Amino acid sequence: MKLLFAVLIIATVLNAQEKLDLKLNSINNEELQLKTLYSNGPLIVNFWATWCQPCRAEIPHLNKLLQKYSERGLSIIGVNQDSQKSVAKVKSFVSAQKIEYPIVLDTNNEIFNRLNGQVLPYSLLINKEGKVVFKHTGYNAGDERKLEEEILKLLEQ
Repeated sequence: MKLLFAVLIIATVLNAQEKLDLKLNSINNEELQLKTLYSNGPLIVNFWATWCQPCRAEIPHLNKLLQKYSERGLSIIGVNQDSQKSVAKVKSFVSAQKIEYPIVLDTNNEIFNRLNGQVLPYSLLINKEGKVVFKHTGYNAGDERKLEEEILKLLEQ
């Protein structure tokens, strides 16, 4: 049984590297299918937490990118990494920060671990074929420019 579980985990990780397709539920009870989102254009999957200061600094820039490129197909999903104890704060935080993209909860870090996350914030940029084409960990002022360059590359294809 343990061997079967290990094989399934490895297969899942390998599959995630080839083509990413997950179904997630947002904090507003929307079902989100990554395949539907990235088939329309670039998709950013951003892992963050309310306690993470670099995450807080990055959020306004993600909102700006969404405003600037959503008409060209860009989508963003935020994957919150707060613990089960602090998850009640997430909805009010999202509202206060005026986060404009859907947020899903990952209180047990299942999605984060599956996608090889190590440090918050952690962002993945996914192309129309469902492949991760850019990864970024952490946030320093100006990092959003590199992400925007990568988005533009995908939009020009």
